[in-house]
Amino acid sequence: MSLRNHFILPVILSSIAVLAACGGGSSNPPVNPPPSGSFSNSNLNGNYVFSVTGTAADQFNDFVTIMGVFTADGNGNITGGVLDQNSTASNGLILDTITSGTYSVGSDGRPTGSPSLPAGLLTLQTQNSGTFQFDYVLTSSTHGLVTQFETFGSASGTLDAQSAVTQANINGNSYAFNFTGSSGFDTVFCNLNAGGSVVIPYATVGAFTLDSSGHITGGVEDFNNNCFSSGATNVAVTGGGITLGQGFGTATITSGSGASAVTYTFDVFPIDATHLKFIETDALPVLVGDAFTQTSSIPTGNNVFTVAGFDNASNVMGPFTAAGLLHADGSGTIVSDSVQDVNDFGVASTVNFTGTYTALTGGRAELTLTGFINGNDGLGCSACVFAVYPSSGGLQMLEIDDAGSTNGIAYPQTATTLASGEGYGMNLSGLFVTANSGSSEDDIAEFTNNNGHFNGIIDFNDQGSTSFKNTFSSTYAADATVSGRGTVTPGRNGYDLTTYVVDSSTAVVVSTEANVNDAYIALGAFVKQNASAQSNVVASHLTTLRVNASPRAKSARKGTPHTRPTNAPRTRSK
Repeated sequence: MSLRNHFILPVILSSIAVLAACGGGSSNPPVNPPPSGSFSNSNLNGNYVFSVTGTAADQFNDFVTIMGVFTADGNGNITGGVLDQNSTASNGLILDTITSGTYSVGSDGRPTGSPSLPAGLLTLQTQNSGTFQFDYVLTSSTHGLVTQFETFGSASGTLDAQSAVTQANINGNSYAFNFTGSSGFDTVFCNLNAGGSVVIPYATVGAFTLDSSGHITGGVEDFNNNCFSSGATNVAVTGGGITLGQGFGTATITSGSGASAVTYTFDVFPIDATHLKFIETDALPVLVGDAFTQTSSIPTGNNVFTVAGFDNASNVMGPFTAAGLLHADGSGTIVSDSVQDVNDFGVASTVNFTGTYTALTGGRAELTLTGFINGNDGLGCSACVFAVYPSSGGLQMLEIDDAGSTNGIAYPQTATTLASGEGYGMNLSGLFVTANSGSSEDDIAEFTNNNGHFNGIIDFNDQGSTSFKNTFSSTYAADATVSGRGTVTPGRNGYDLTTYVVDSSTAVVVSTEANVNDAYIALGAFVKQNASAQSNVVASHLTTLRVNASPRAKSARKGTPHTRPTNAPRTRSK
């Protein structure tokens, strides 16, 4: 059977890539602090909001998301906090108390330890659900990239220092949001017979306004459930609200009215008054994402975007990722020099596209693109339609044309150079597939860019099979014609990547490995390190493609008891 006829199923959220098994690590790669300064335990000190989204290492490849807040004492100890876990496997663990934990930050912003003893990981001991373990690379004292690093599964996300946010700080604000996940199970995936019960992708973007008491007074929302949006676009947000307590709170969002009204319930973890993180606490759907304060226009000029999703074209169902430039002229036209680099199920390409966009109404606009690839075996669409909501965290985007399930974010481009002589954190997440199998993988690294030569350390989590502290090397070349674009050629444990610089600290990454029998379907980010920085270097983790590589058994439904499995590490080639 062709790989393109396999049903490989997504849930879409946040960062992003896949292991290219190009070589093994050395016995103990050298630790090199970033040129801007060394890190230590003191750089993780205070309250931090964290979230990861990924895939469980169980026989069903369940979607899993974890979010919470912890307190670090700056000396390697976790002294408190709470976390939520929700998944398609079982009812969620809601506000489980973090009773203790440890960490040890090396000079490169990574955990200390050796390949045989990965010490220094962020370990959170909870009251009711055991111990959670995360790998990380700090990019400043207020921001870091994280991956779940244990046999339970594989997931990627971020941690951010939490400001003291009160109810008064958010009341009266308007927010745009982007939530992704799964609506549950079905035997039909994006209009195709799945041959069994499978995890279904679900996403929603929208906007709402809070009054002086934290109640939602109005807004609008768009949905994409299993690649379809008919009857679920531009839906009025009619109720709900947010109630914040000490470090976290709760929220409800009601869409529609009368018999068609639907209310979803969330826990909310504020980073600051402009950035709130949401995790749904209902049984289904399972949604997770971010809300940012609304802005009043689609940014004129180049916007760097990342998208991930699936297309529902007949017999070519497969995941795809893309990154590129969306050039808006300020008058409703997407200019023809807009470009995207695509990995469509192992087929890499670079294409130009055009389009139009409407004026904002209620914080919402519609974007129609021609020649844009949204899957479909590498073919460009004649009229891909997205609902878009501008915010302080970027342009939140969701496909609403019933032709696929594509979700993403676009950021105004304010720089075009990947700085040399700097240390970077890297987080990559996505799907590794061969002709007969597939698995989610989350990789995290720290490296120094010396005139286009990357050298550092990388860790891998292949859906519960982990490998710590491997040598990482690659080379980078800037594109002479496309603004901020560059290519990365793999060395040891590296990847074929295309990059787009967003600002002076951040570049987004899409894998461009072109092999349909050994494909790397992935997105990621490079974030410049600065141990003394006191502000976030990226506003949110990038949209993440999460996938399910095999049909879910019909009898395995929500509520089935879920246990943490143990997996033997997968041997890597050298």
